[in-house]
Amino acid sequence: MADKLFYFLKGYLGFTRKESRGFVFVIPLLLVLHAVPSLISGYLRSVEQKKYRRYLEAADALPEISLQSPVNSDTTLRTASFQEEKGKRGTERKAGGLSRPQAPGLNTVLFPEAGSVELQMVSGVGPVLSARIEAFREKLGGFHSPAQLLEVYGIDGELADKIYAVFPFQARIVRTIAINELEVGELANHPYIGFGEAKVIVAYRKQHGPYTRAADLLQIKIFTEEWVDRIAPYLSF
Repeated sequence: MADKLFYFLKGYLGFTRKESRGFVFVIPLLLVLHAVPSLISGYLRSVEQKKYRRYLEAADALPEISLQSPVNSDTTLRTASFQEEKGKRGTERKAGGLSRPQAPGLNTVLFPEAGSVELQMVSGVGPVLSARIEAFREKLGGFHSPAQLLEVYGIDGELADKIYAVFPFQARIVRTIAINELEVGELANHPYIGFGEAKVIVAYRKQHGPYTRAADLLQIKIFTEEWVDRIAPYLSF
């Protein structure tokens, strides 16, 4: 039998006699290794089945427990209180109804108090334009007329209306021109007074004495009534 097997391995598989012997030895070992997991699995299954049978036997031996066990009184009170409060809220909801909460409003800020940051709330007013508005208002000393906003570069009538819709206009001049005290350079700092006009104002004052009212400027031939009316709100005597 062994010789036939060796002959078969040599003739069909090209094994030498030594390789054939090794192969014959390996086959039973492989069969054993293949069978070991099945044996172990069967053993473990048998052990688990025995444990389960013992568990069932122990369970059958326990006394019966009533499913209607008494409820803790504190739990009962809490449950009743919750149900009562829930019913009360439901009654209030049906009786009064829920109302939509109103969105909170914002403070109304007047235009003289609106800084460059607040002015950016208006659509169309960015950081550059808002800073330009604030700088011009500050240099003037305040606005006495709503139309003065149109003197800011980049502001038209539509945008001015939008700004005043958010920040209501209020005339407020916070700084005036001491026309009898300031010199040429200081007078020329005001947007409405050029350097040439400032020289003439100071020269006339030195020749004729202090000004007592805005109309005195009309004594200077180059000044028109419209020009004097424009700066008059900012003059102090």
